[in-house]
Amino acid sequence: MSEPAAEEPRARVTTGRRLSLVWVIPILAVAVVIGIGWRALAQRGPTITITFEAGEGIQAGQTKIRRKDVDLGTVESIRLSQDLSRVIVRARMLRSAAPYLNIHTQFWIVRPRISAEGVSGLATLVSGVYIEMNPGRGSPQSEFTGLEEPPVLQSDVPGHGFTLHASQLTSLNQGSAIFYRGLAVGEILGYALNQKTEKVDIYAFVRAPYDRLIHPETRFWNASGVDVSVGAQGVHMVASSWQQLLSGGVEFTTPSSAMDDAPSPAGAQFRLYDDKYTAEKDPRGTPLIYRVDFTGAVAGIEHGTPVELLGSQIGQVQHVELEYDDRSHVLHTPVIVAIDPTRVKIVNGAVRTAPELAEDFSAHMEEWVKHGLRARLTSASLITGQQIVSLDMVPDAAPARIERVDSQLQIPSAPSVDVTQILLSVHSILRHIDRATAGPELSHAMKELDRTLTHLDQITGTVEPQIQPLINSLRQSAEAAQRTLEQASNVLGSNAAQGADLPRMMQELTDAARSVRALADYLDRHPEALIRGKKKEAEP
Repeated sequence: MSEPAAEEPRARVTTGRRLSLVWVIPILAVAVVIGIGWRALAQRGPTITITFEAGEGIQAGQTKIRRKDVDLGTVESIRLSQDLSRVIVRARMLRSAAPYLNIHTQFWIVRPRISAEGVSGLATLVSGVYIEMNPGRGSPQSEFTGLEEPPVLQSDVPGHGFTLHASQLTSLNQGSAIFYRGLAVGEILGYALNQKTEKVDIYAFVRAPYDRLIHPETRFWNASGVDVSVGAQGVHMVASSWQQLLSGGVEFTTPSSAMDDAPSPAGAQFRLYDDKYTAEKDPRGTPLIYRVDFTGAVAGIEHGTPVELLGSQIGQVQHVELEYDDRSHVLHTPVIVAIDPTRVKIVNGAVRTAPELAEDFSAHMEEWVKHGLRARLTSASLITGQQIVSLDMVPDAAPARIERVDSQLQIPSAPSVDVTQILLSVHSILRHIDRATAGPELSHAMKELDRTLTHLDQITGTVEPQIQPLINSLRQSAEAAQRTLEQASNVLGSNAAQGADLPRMMQELTDAARSVRALADYLDRHPEALIRGKKKEAEP
């Protein structure tokens, strides 16, 4: 019997899991990496290069580019230029910073700095240096030249810029402060030499809201250091603050009457005066130009010398020159003066404009000259020899009027007061007094007076020991009389009222006793009264 056939083995296929849990973690890691890379690519901005003179503290991969402490990029590499004179920094910026990278964008290295304005950048001692970016506007750019010093003013500061014209720069620098009544309200941005005017143009910036204080009537002056001037008022010294001493400074003032008008627009131009005194004394209105001819020396008269009317300054000297008349053979010195009509206050009249004030003042000057107004030199300081042009009413002045000479109005002059002659006269008087006091008669009189006083002192010394017992006796008599009167008053009692004479007698005795006591006290204080008599007491 045959054996049954054996069954062939069959493979059994089972369906397993398609993805093992082992792959989940690598896949997630890859996804995170892809996400981080995508995010980095999305934020990645352009690459820029910045050139500096030195790269102190800058490190590749660590130094950040910031704006107001917010990171905008990172330095990728740092290398030297081909001539080894500068440092080239290559940095990767964020995409958000790309719109602000243009021709007016500025970069500078922030590090600890000590200047007249104070100490800055101390935080970099801990965090390290970084590059600050100041955005601008303009066409895009990727190559920049870094600043070696931080800019004085950043683009986001509101305010207005103005131009100041000065004869010389003196101690002003970029960054010098602009002050108003002691407050720093702006800065000096820079300066340049004007080839046309041969003056220095100084670019000033006044921050808002102080820029509204700038009006056409505003006066700027140099307030740097210590200002020492010698003039008609003597020695004038003004000491500035330590900040002005180190970095210079500019001050300005605006009349209160101009505050209601519209402020000056950006770019307005002003004169920069040398000092506050010159700024305040310069005429504000349309000046009237006159000429005055002086004969003789005019030492002490120069540009800026005050012109006074009855002791008040109304202008200043503009020009002095020496002329020789070949026809009359006479030397004279014409002095050109500028008078400000606004310095004379007009009362009891209508409100006048500046041209009307000038016209009225000119008419008043003609009337004053007809009544004796003359110009003459007056010494203002005997120490410095400074003189001023004084307009005064001269009594019994010869008739004169304002005439036009060489296309200029001329004010008649009067002889100046010669201080030298006055001093010589005073010296002569003192010399005569000294001669009179040095004669033998005065010496003999002084000796006789001294001899008389010595003799009187000897008499007083002889009598004085005898005066004290007399004074004691008078005092004892007065005290005894007073005690007697008191006892008599007690004994009489009410009987004193019956007689009319008795009370009066008692009162007289009391007054007599008081007088004796007063005499004793006076002689005790002034024993010499027995010889010289009683001195007359001063009335209260």
